[in-house]
Amino acid sequence: MLRAGKILDALAAGPPSATLASLSRRLGFPRSSTLALCNSLVEIGLLVRDPDGSYRLGPHTLDLSRSFLQQTDLPTEFQRAVAELGLLAEQTLVCGVLRGRDVVYIGRRTGTSALAISYEIGMRLPAHCTASGLAMLSCLSDSQLGELYADGDLERLTERSIGTTAELHERLATVRERGHAIDDEETAAGMVCVGVPVRDGGGPAAGAVAVSMPKGAQPQHRLADIAGQLQRISDAVARGLGAP
Repeated sequence: MLRAGKILDALAAGPPSATLASLSRRLGFPRSSTLALCNSLVEIGLLVRDPDGSYRLGPHTLDLSRSFLQQTDLPTEFQRAVAELGLLAEQTLVCGVLRGRDVVYIGRRTGTSALAISYEIGMRLPAHCTASGLAMLSCLSDSQLGELYADGDLERLTERSIGTTAELHERLATVRERGHAIDDEETAAGMVCVGVPVRDGGGPAAGAVAVSMPKGAQPQHRLADIAGQLQRISDAVARGLGAP
């Protein structure tokens, strides 16, 4: 079983296909046992044997991946991570997902501070106005952003909200550079938020984690430290979702 797993790991690491001889060489297995293992993996759909004799990952690996993802979900992993790490206990932490041009909040851990901000599960806000939304938008390609904001119409929640697609692209470049997003009174006056994407692989973010607080509750220089703690939570959530 261990050797079969190593064959799957070798093909997953790339190149995506390999001959029997190259697999045997890379893994240091006898050619005969490598053949027997590959035949068994082909039989259960974990490998496919191409006409030229090379092997690649089979469709059953996708079935297993989907089953794993169905058994682990973002809200559960968010709650597990915040409980285990115990970070930012005084502040309200939220977990959101991107739905079109909105961020939808699916998880919340209310802070212990009397000044903690309250969020409702299921609440929707324009993604470009929020730290969690900007964090997730920063993981999209320019073409994906172009499709999402093709009409150029950006709703503003406050006078500080992003109002144009040019401004949005400029902000997202900053988010990508520093790894976190800041909402400075762009969702509500007097409130500042920091958001970090949850990356469980390449492509769009699986979600985002964010902290919200009254603007005067934390000095500006502490926001980077808060972002670092959020990144630890995000990494823990991503690992729970199956990220390497």
